[in-house]
Amino acid sequence: MKSFKRGLLVVSSLVLASTSALAAAPMPTTNPRLLGTRAIVACDAVEKSCGVASISFPSGISGLVPYGRPDVAVATMFYPSVDDAEAAIARTDAGDTAQAAVDYVFSVDPYADYRQLAVVKLKPDGTITVGQQTGAENAPQRCAVKGANFVVQANNQTSAAICDAMAVGFKNAKGSLPQRLLASLKLGARVGRDNNGERSGVIRVWTSENESTFYTKVLADAVVHSSRTALKDLDVEMNRYQAGIAAPYASDLILLDAAAAKTVKNTLYQAGYYTGVVDGTWDAAAEQALSDFNWATLFFLKPTVVVNGQRKIDGPLFNFLRDADPKALKPGGE
Repeated sequence: MKSFKRGLLVVSSLVLASTSALAAAPMPTTNPRLLGTRAIVACDAVEKSCGVASISFPSGISGLVPYGRPDVAVATMFYPSVDDAEAAIARTDAGDTAQAAVDYVFSVDPYADYRQLAVVKLKPDGTITVGQQTGAENAPQRCAVKGANFVVQANNQTSAAICDAMAVGFKNAKGSLPQRLLASLKLGARVGRDNNGERSGVIRVWTSENESTFYTKVLADAVVHSSRTALKDLDVEMNRYQAGIAAPYASDLILLDAAAAKTVKNTLYQAGYYTGVVDGTWDAAAEQALSDFNWATLFFLKPTVVVNGQRKIDGPLFNFLRDADPKALKPGGE
């Protein structure tokens, strides 16, 4: 196997070049035992967001698998290729559908048999196109599922049923795009995993609509390396980021019932923001403690809100507080 000189495939994606024009250099030594990944790529036309969630064994997949921006997301897997990812994005910018872009990249990549590539494109008119191909030399137990606004793909898994499970998880999930991508990974874990184990992962979502784009187009970013609890750690890190940086989504609101109220009050108490009784009620003192925490910690204030007579709280914020080390939240650098 050989690899491309940097940039050649990107250039070739924009002109009608023959594959002989793609001069190749010897491929660096790669350990094939580590190959094996599952991922979901998706866009949301209402949120104007696109993103990728992936979990695998080796460290570093955050720099290998996901590529994107608010209007397009790509997952390049098995033998990943930055050139393939950039070429696919360039083709969609030039007007190709996501599938046409993937098909073209595979037609000019002499190593396409060793690739797995998924692209989801959000067009300016709000329509979404999806594309996917898996090379013939991919690992056993490979699979792929395309939906209206997402692609799931996987290779070297304990079960090929993992793609269907992840697709169901995404379609049935509620909340913002980052939350639905996480739900997809979780449901996939119920039926299978990477044959090497799942120790590292990434969830990255880009947006052009959230109020946080004043600061960044990265709506959610979670990266985990070499952890025995990689999926749980991704959950914690993603909610920590989304709660801290992104403006809230109405779709992420959850009921602040007695159990949730007690959880929030307990964390605020241990962090030094709340001094009252830690129980399942919610009063002005609890709301003030949450407000003080908001002002000390978050880019966007996220008070509780009353919707149809029910008090609710931002879901990522609740998850953040539920999983946080209270000592790390203490005000004043204590």
